[in-house]
Amino acid sequence: MQPDRPDQPPSRPGSWRRLARRAGRTRPLIALGAALGVVGGVATGYAVQYGRPPTPLPPLAAGVSAQPAQATGDAAPRRVAAPWSDGDLDLLLAPRPEDARPQMSGNPRLRLDRFAAGYTEPAEVFKGLAKGGFQRAVHDIWCLGSLTVRTDLVQFRDMWDAGAARYVEDGQGFDVTQRAHKVKLAGTPTGALFVEAEAREFPDSVPLYTARALARRGTVVMDMAFQDTKPLDEAALRRLAQRQLDQLMKAPAQAPPRAIGDPPVTGAGAAALRTELLPAPGGPAYGPDPGSFRNDSAVGAEQSELLARQLSGWLPAGRRDAFFSALRRRGVVESAVRTYRVPGQILEVQLLRLKPGGADGLPAAVAGDGVRTGPSVPGHPGAHCVLPEESGARGMASMLCAGEVRDRLVVLTAYGPEGLDTSHGVRHLSRQLRRAGTHGGTA
Repeated sequence: MQPDRPDQPPSRPGSWRRLARRAGRTRPLIALGAALGVVGGVATGYAVQYGRPPTPLPPLAAGVSAQPAQATGDAAPRRVAAPWSDGDLDLLLAPRPEDARPQMSGNPRLRLDRFAAGYTEPAEVFKGLAKGGFQRAVHDIWCLGSLTVRTDLVQFRDMWDAGAARYVEDGQGFDVTQRAHKVKLAGTPTGALFVEAEAREFPDSVPLYTARALARRGTVVMDMAFQDTKPLDEAALRRLAQRQLDQLMKAPAQAPPRAIGDPPVTGAGAAALRTELLPAPGGPAYGPDPGSFRNDSAVGAEQSELLARQLSGWLPAGRRDAFFSALRRRGVVESAVRTYRVPGQILEVQLLRLKPGGADGLPAAVAGDGVRTGPSVPGHPGAHCVLPEESGARGMASMLCAGEVRDRLVVLTAYGPEGLDTSHGVRHLSRQLRRAGTHGGTA
């Protein structure tokens, strides 16, 4: 893939018009933050801010210009990864300005369902992004005075329909219809900032002034949303958007390896484990990345547990602790992971090779208090599927299944819009267990 390929929209007309209707465009960022489960999020910050006179926007010159050679705190320089590689995408988020107040904590990565939950039509957006080659996304939210800034970096697979270009084209087309003032961003033919002169009315909120910046480099889209209780400083917003775009554009041609533990597993054993996974229609590169890992990869024992934790992240603490205690007692050698696009949902499948001696009832550990019993898996009475007791991200649903055969453990997560058809995941797990029992495992 060429890192400096032209930043031009595709010739075929866009079909993702709903993607332009970002929740931040039709409702406050405080609602978007709540939908994404932001810890100590924007809602709290605005509740405090609305109770006092607006705080003047602090000077931005020091915060949005080139970073000094020696900086501290959030503004400290960080190594960056090439946006067209499999490096850590969150390293391409620009450091927050020195005076910024973080409005989120924890992992900046967003799975497709949690990303789609921030839109006004999450189900349609989920389906469109899944078909359009969504690979991964990261985000950050912070405040400067009364100004709130949210940054999303969204990466797409390098597919024929040019998902990144379509996202930017459709988003900018919608912003133009809102009679926003367009300001070009330097360094990219299509990047622009759109600033609305009039405040927007939102339910249960004071009127808010909003703006949005959209640009891309290769397969990575920069999508920034701004909102304030007073008229926006266009020059300040442009500097902030340009600062983030510069961070994206200066990424080196070669990315450093992902900082997620021990190195990827290679060799005959890893290759054999991947062959035990069911093939993905259209090729494995078409599915989103699972958690912080690259799709269709094999990892060692340490990373295998980390990956399993990410795939089962919604499990209640008690169920999660029971499952991973049993997993550690049993012992993991390595695992392989692959994601699949099926109608209306995504399947994430991790195949773990365990130390000899049987799976020790591992699948049963996911069932019990705090979860609802899911569908049974025909032909595999020892497999278990569970569902959350409460709904997750706005308009989204999920299911977790586990099954074992010989010294192989299969962990499957299915997620998508509400009304999830669990039969897809059940059938896939049944086929995967049969394949693992036939092609691998010790007698």
